[in-house]
Amino acid sequence: MSEPLPSRQRRVLQAAAYVVLVAWGIMATSRILNLVLIALVAAYVFLPFSKWLMHRFRLRQSLAIALTAVLWAGIWVAVSFALFEAGHHLVAKLPIYEERISSLLGRVTVFLSAHGIQSTHDSVKNLYGSDRIVGFARATLPMLIGFFSDRLMVYLLGLGFLIEMTYLDGGKSGPFARKLVYYGTDVQRFITISAQAGAIIAVANLVLLAVLGVDAAFVWCFLYFLLQFIPGIGFAIALVPPSLMALLMLGWKRALLVAGGLILTQMVGAYLLKPMLMKKGLNISFLEIMLSLVIWGFLLGPAGAILAIPLTLALRRAIERPFTEAEGTLAQAAG
Repeated sequence: MSEPLPSRQRRVLQAAAYVVLVAWGIMATSRILNLVLIALVAAYVFLPFSKWLMHRFRLRQSLAIALTAVLWAGIWVAVSFALFEAGHHLVAKLPIYEERISSLLGRVTVFLSAHGIQSTHDSVKNLYGSDRIVGFARATLPMLIGFFSDRLMVYLLGLGFLIEMTYLDGGKSGPFARKLVYYGTDVQRFITISAQAGAIIAVANLVLLAVLGVDAAFVWCFLYFLLQFIPGIGFAIALVPPSLMALLMLGWKRALLVAGGLILTQMVGAYLLKPMLMKKGLNISFLEIMLSLVIWGFLLGPAGAILAIPLTLALRRAIERPFTEAEGTLAQAAG
């Protein structure tokens, strides 16, 4: 008969089992959790606007919420229309892109062959043919339709969170709203700083790409804005598509100008703009960023990359400073 495990080892095993069960539950319900969490993050984005309307113009809470909802819907419709138009333009120019890629690969193949490196041009060419691209589009169309329907659900859930947290100022919300505001203090600061700096830099990038003649400039700038919420790594990802597009359509000299201009705007934003907006640092280390991306990306999928930093900030606050009624009231007053 085996001896029972010591109490310390038993607690460690129990904690590990709980972590595995929680992780499995998050992965199993990731689709629903992504909708709820994205809606909550969006509510944090628009919450300062509704409070600003109430404090600046002395509007009623219901009117401030209604105006915020109209602004949210207007931005949603405008961005959706712009992305649809840009996507239609990209699809129409697919044959041109295919021809340019073939020409570029042909030159690379000649260069490699001249230096004794075996060419794989024909096998690579089969990967980006128009037929394959059209087939990929048809396969992903149901997913895109689901994405558009999910956005409506995100909008409605976000409005619910926004209403709950806005009515907190009037004392009409309960403990749940106070906890949302308290645990979301660092999250809201991070989102506000990233959104303000990202929007300014994205507009500057839009002007740069439009002046240099890069196709689908709005799409690349919108992608840059989203990836701004992934510090450090997001910009490296956002730099590739416009630079590659410039290389294909405008040549390597224009591609260098595009890459250099985007790097310059990013440096201005990182070293001048963000310090001006950030009164108090959030102290997010590079290790925390990497671990957040790996863990939340594994649990929640691609959406976890955008949600990684907000979730980590909220979790860190919950561990370091658990919610109390007094601190909840202070967080409400500060918000």
